[in-house]
Amino acid sequence: MWRRPVGLNMGRGTWSWIVPDGLWEIAKPLIPPSKVRPQGGGTQDTPDETLFAAIVYVLVSGCA
Repeated sequence: MWRRPVGLNMGRGTWSWIVPDGLWEIAKPLIPPSKVRPQGGGTQDTPDETLFAAIVYVLVSGCA
């Protein structure tokens, strides 16, 4: 059974297993804010951290 090495800080968020807090703190200011629709409605945005984790996953797994 695989175990995380002692002392390896993987963050605390939902996607912390693939996006450590340090990497997310670097990327967060680079993501533009969501636009508000003037007419309202629409679907709820997917959280930025979730989208970033998906991008990182594709890049590191080679499944692109």
